[in-house]
Amino acid sequence: MKGGGGVGTLLFLEVNISGLHVYSRDSSATVWKKRLSPDAEAQRYCEAGLDKDGFEVKYISDYKGFGVFSVAEHAKGDFLLQYAGEKITKNEATERMKKSTENKFFFYCYKGQDLCIDAEGVSNSICHFVNDADKTANSVMKLKVFHEKEYLCLYAMKDIQPGEEIQYNYGDKENLWWRSKNLRMMTVMILMMIHLISGRFRMSAQRKITFQIAVLILYNQRSYNNYALRQRTSR
Repeated sequence: MKGGGGVGTLLFLEVNISGLHVYSRDSSATVWKKRLSPDAEAQRYCEAGLDKDGFEVKYISDYKGFGVFSVAEHAKGDFLLQYAGEKITKNEATERMKKSTENKFFFYCYKGQDLCIDAEGVSNSICHFVNDADKTANSVMKLKVFHEKEYLCLYAMKDIQPGEEIQYNYGDKENLWWRSKNLRMMTVMILMMIHLISGRFRMSAQRKITFQIAVLILYNQRSYNNYALRQRTSR
């Protein structure tokens, strides 16, 4: 492979039994850096319990809440984030959902067992802030197994540019209230009323959020309790 006359980056590939690895070298420093394959990178971050750099959580709106946005370029097929949390059984998750107000549950099946990752209370990972999308999804959740332990890993479905919101399809077509046009319209109307009430009575931000949650729960208990239910992963 020929390099230019000035400073640039040279690449070469290595193929072995562990997969494809890409090495890059800054020709000005003559230092080779190994770039891991997406699955190898996923394994490294998952087993270390760390989030990958290149993302930030931003507030979007009262209707949508928070979301995860890219602050770096990510290529199609790249590992993005791990959905981290406590692994519990489906039955235990169902009981917790009755008492939870955050509803950060991801259901999946592994070796014939119905399991769940509960991300409530997780503060060192941001994947549970990634929003649902259907036609605009740019990532997909996959079940990966490293050293006989399963992990839920988010991968890019296409090239992602800085500033893009990370989204994937939760896979639940029945319990996502924002997928229903009628429920969406009603929710928008409720939030508009909350804005008017909070402005009139000078409601604090914390009380406003609590009021929003209470209204949504009363309005549609079943849908709200399942709004973060994600149950489809790809191998």
